[in-house]
Amino acid sequence: MQKAECKMDIEGNWARIKTHRRRLSNQEIQGLAEVLFQGQEDWLGEKLRRREDQPLALEFLGYLGRSGSPQAVSLLLKYLEEREEVLQLAAAAALKSCPPALILEPLAQMMLRQNHSSVKAGEVLLALDSEGADRLWQLWFGQDCPSGLKAQILQLLAEIKDDRCEALTFLALMSGGEELVRAALQAAEKLEMKALWGNVIGYLKHPSWRLRGRAVLLLGSWGEREALPYLREIGEDVDPWVEEERQKAINKILDQPEY
Repeated sequence: MQKAECKMDIEGNWARIKTHRRRLSNQEIQGLAEVLFQGQEDWLGEKLRRREDQPLALEFLGYLGRSGSPQAVSLLLKYLEEREEVLQLAAAAALKSCPPALILEPLAQMMLRQNHSSVKAGEVLLALDSEGADRLWQLWFGQDCPSGLKAQILQLLAEIKDDRCEALTFLALMSGGEELVRAALQAAEKLEMKALWGNVIGYLKHPSWRLRGRAVLLLGSWGEREALPYLREIGEDVDPWVEEERQKAINKILDQPEY
């Protein structure tokens, strides 16, 4: 009887919270989560499984996860792998406030699986400040880190202008893999890594018109005078767009004052 009464109390409290949610502050909701639902993570998980009040259940699990509940964190990680975008976004938002020690490794493993949840897992890691950035750096150098994941990591670290980006960009340009090189060229442009112009010219003759075009655009935007002989040497490009951008890059460099 006691269990039935306890369940009835939970259901009753839940119904009242739903009714008055808009009037309650986030601080009040956090207090209610810790007082009324600590130890009731499985009950909240059942709500999610039955697709009942999912946004509110995820909100409460987020507060419990923030306070260090391993069960809550486990459920949030599970729903980060959901294909339903609303649930995935809510779980990601909640996980960003959870203790890094509980989520760093599960998120890293999720990224390694390279499925539909990898992007969100990376975004959550990035939100964990230096601890998340350090784990992304470690992932890059792991033996089982595929080229696609390396490209994702480089893009994430470039977003926060991590000091280690130039080293990774150099390695990515040396890799030769198209997806990874494309990410490297984007990072070099975003962070103006002009010191890597010598690596970029290596892609002026690449079979992929996308990489040739990106290299030409980059050298032109930098106005790198030392790249001028290489832009001229490659001659007319077979792709009309790349050729047009090559001519623009040459003209832009010529317009730069000499020092």
